[in-house]
Amino acid sequence: MEQPQTAAAPSTQGLGRRVGIAALYAILQRMLLRGLGFFSTLILVRLLAPADFGIAALASVVWATLDMLTATGFGFALVRMQDPRKEHYDTAFTLTALRGVVLAGILAAAAPWQAEFMQEPKLTAVIHVIAISILIGSFVSPRLFHLQRELRFDLLLRLAVLGKLVAMAVSIPLALWLQSYWALVLGNLVAALVTVPYSYWLAPHRPRFTLAAWRDLFHFSKWVLASNLCVLADQTAMTYVVGRVQGVSAIGLYQVGQQVAMLPITELAAPMQAPFYSGFSKIYHDLKELRRQFLAALELQWIVLLPMTAGIALTAYEVTGIFLGTRWLELVPLMPLIAFFGLADCFATNTLNIFRVLDRQARMVISWFILVGIRLLALIYATLEHGLLGATWAMLLTALLYMVVWQHQANGLLDLGPADMVRALWRGSLACLLMAAAVLAVPGDIGARLGIPVWPMLVALLLKALVGAVVYVGVLLLCWRLAGRPDGSGEAYVIRWGGEILGRLRWPGGRAAALPQGRPGP
Repeated sequence: MEQPQTAAAPSTQGLGRRVGIAALYAILQRMLLRGLGFFSTLILVRLLAPADFGIAALASVVWATLDMLTATGFGFALVRMQDPRKEHYDTAFTLTALRGVVLAGILAAAAPWQAEFMQEPKLTAVIHVIAISILIGSFVSPRLFHLQRELRFDLLLRLAVLGKLVAMAVSIPLALWLQSYWALVLGNLVAALVTVPYSYWLAPHRPRFTLAAWRDLFHFSKWVLASNLCVLADQTAMTYVVGRVQGVSAIGLYQVGQQVAMLPITELAAPMQAPFYSGFSKIYHDLKELRRQFLAALELQWIVLLPMTAGIALTAYEVTGIFLGTRWLELVPLMPLIAFFGLADCFATNTLNIFRVLDRQARMVISWFILVGIRLLALIYATLEHGLLGATWAMLLTALLYMVVWQHQANGLLDLGPADMVRALWRGSLACLLMAAAVLAVPGDIGARLGIPVWPMLVALLLKALVGAVVYVGVLLLCWRLAGRPDGSGEAYVIRWGGEILGRLRWPGGRAAALPQGRPGP
């Protein structure tokens, strides 16, 4: 649907700062959940057997696939609406609850079949409990989307962390008592029982069952359902193709490398997407302001993620040897390719926010289906001809194709030209090139040359990281000053947010009181 660009745009004063703070909370949420999950796993692996984790994982496979294929995207629609009414939230609640009932019913009905297929009778009861958890979780407050609209990611962080803490508080004692997989399953069930009521405390709403606004939601969300097929194909293509042709060892090697090489993307870039979308949704009527905010977000991510990705690629030998061990050194030639695949994939998917807020999802989905087809063909050919290395190259090259195609289309929607992209990206690119030259100049045996005989890989990694950081930051700030220290640049945002974070951390006092406290209004 064509959106009028002459409509009165909402005030954008301080929007960049609010989006930045929301992004920081989203990143903090990801780090806290990862940390709590790692801590919980360290304890549970000492109390439970690998078979217990296997049963829980097998029971979740069908649910994960159904969830991906039926995700509605109502959140995208409600966040984008200029003034959603109560009937929109009630309709989203009704449809989400109906989806939960259907999915829970399918899971429960298919439980005996899945148990027989996996040759594990214990799965039946476990899947039934997971179905109950899904049913309960589907009644969460629809006003949580209001918190995302208002960039209150600090409150969304509380909800997510509470759920993880409750699951841990239940799972660990149960593991001590039962010594079985039920500790994992019942922990998630109790977490759902706690977080659903808490969601109504954070985002008060008195829902009622209605379908009055279903057309408004489905007009937008139908394309989300279609794009989920592309997401599923993109996420599973490498596993299925390489696993079928090269075997489970090859795909296991790639997945381990992906977990390490793509850390900057998974831990920093991915959490930023929801705050950015919320920010763009507030200004999509004002094309000029949307263009400015998009370029600022693009530049910010570029100057942060590019050096981190390049750093992992440049120190692949040291990173692999230290964090994975010398028996994983065959990953070294793959790590740079995987790292830059993650970067290209990140900047490709970044543009999807623009398609969504401007309601151009049809164009996005059609091009996505074509690109997925190209990726599958390239992946099959490269794997058959060149094995795992060829498959990794195919993923990288197709990610670059995704990035070029979608960035070109987004530039057309925003009326951006090549000069705009160069102005946004040249400082980070030049600083990264000089950083790479400086890191490559550091010899791999620098520890021995300096008379440090112990931990040679760690010494080399630390020195390369130090040299790279000094060169990159120094060149980037110099270029920023030569460019006139533009106020809306990524460097300006980083400096401003860094100062604000330091101010909040001061003791006593600080600026923590500046954050609104208590519950948001309905």
